[in-house]
Amino acid sequence: MAPALAQDNLDVAAAGRSVVRVVVVAMEDGAPQGIGTGSGVAVAPDKILTNAHVVLDAANGDAIIGVVPSEGSQRFTGRLIAYQPQRDLALIQLDDGHVEPATIATGPVPDGAAVAAIGYPYSVDRARELSAEGVVTPQAPVKSWGRVSGGQSSQRFDTVLHDAAIGRGNSGGPLVDSCGRVVGINSFVSNSEGVDAVFAFAVSAKEIIPFLRAAGVKPHTTALPCRTSAEQDAIDERLARSEDERAQAERNRAAVAAERLEARREQVRNGIIAERDNGLAIAALLLVFGAAFVNGALVLLSKDDRRLALGAGAAGLVLMAGAPIAWVARPDLDQADARLAAEAPKTKAVAIAVEGAYACRLDLQRSRITVSDPRNVALHWDSSGCEGGTPFAADDERWVRAEVSPTEGVALVRRFDPATSRYTVERYFLPVDTLTAARALQSKYPARTCTPDNARMAGEMSQALRDLLPSVPNERLVYSCDHVKADDTSTQK
Repeated sequence: MAPALAQDNLDVAAAGRSVVRVVVVAMEDGAPQGIGTGSGVAVAPDKILTNAHVVLDAANGDAIIGVVPSEGSQRFTGRLIAYQPQRDLALIQLDDGHVEPATIATGPVPDGAAVAAIGYPYSVDRARELSAEGVVTPQAPVKSWGRVSGGQSSQRFDTVLHDAAIGRGNSGGPLVDSCGRVVGINSFVSNSEGVDAVFAFAVSAKEIIPFLRAAGVKPHTTALPCRTSAEQDAIDERLARSEDERAQAERNRAAVAAERLEARREQVRNGIIAERDNGLAIAALLLVFGAAFVNGALVLLSKDDRRLALGAGAAGLVLMAGAPIAWVARPDLDQADARLAAEAPKTKAVAIAVEGAYACRLDLQRSRITVSDPRNVALHWDSSGCEGGTPFAADDERWVRAEVSPTEGVALVRRFDPATSRYTVERYFLPVDTLTAARALQSKYPARTCTPDNARMAGEMSQALRDLLPSVPNERLVYSCDHVKADDTSTQK
């Protein structure tokens, strides 16, 4: 049963980093009496979870426990520190070395969900004619896909029933969902007697978590449902379509607003033309009436009526003086835009603040999270492409930086888009050989301070590291960021 997309294979492959082969050598009087193998999964860097029946010899007597990781060149020894046969669970403490721990999914496992059994089936070892030395040499585990058959459980303990192929040697290995999180520990199969379909039972997280808690182990867990890559692609497509529709609606609104503005501009221009015509008419009337009054004053003066002549003459001069004032007071034609601006509602311009502190909220819809803890983050951005003292490189109007985590087997590609205030973190879970190569490459670019030369170096390092990474990340965390004012004393949780 194949997963939906190759992305899911990458997530399951990343889970394989946490899987180990468990080798138990029974001893008697210092001499080996028998060897048994099974599988296990790291729940802490130095602790391996497996089935109780895998380490039965170590629980009942003298035995040597060997742990062979899935990658690298080392093998380790361990000792039994917790053992519960009623749950068929056991915990091994590594005496040396460490293994990348897995994440346990504590939420419900949907009926019909795709799952993969990871481990070291004996039948594959035998078919490969694997030698004793080969058994204790690190090698990639076998992965087989299947589906959950919900509604059924063992009478002994809570289990996940599935049809992924497992056999002897798979015992103690993890059953993971398509996001690579542990949903069970493979324990036993149904007895088909060669005539019926074989189903497998995995000890569920309902049993695993209390067992580990009683042993003083706090594994990394997540309650987020597993979103397959196909489901995430569908969500991304829907969100992109919704954004396109909103953008088109905004363009339509802008077009209608532009048409209305042009119509209103025409109205205002016509009003201004009417006002200019009225001003011209008023100026002409003032000249006519002023001239009439002056002419009347001359007539009255010829009749020796000096008092009325002076009044009429003064009125005529005032009217004639008002004519040029009325002419000059006419509005100019270019006043249309000013009047339109005065009519527009006062709106506060919102500018995108590029520099300064940002509070970034995780967008769960846009993000594909498999094992990370969903939490918000804070950024402190500088317009030169510096975030918190770390240089980024310019990349198509965005800023980008690729780097390798110093503590985890993870490569990060971080991007910040100042235009949209969107921050994206892509996480790649790397096998040990790729991780070693990536760290060696990163060591060639040690500068981390924010200078133009280091920004250029960050670009070269990012490009070189991205060439090493798979085509798609295991996780993509998308954040929507808001600029935080200098006087904002609120804190992000």
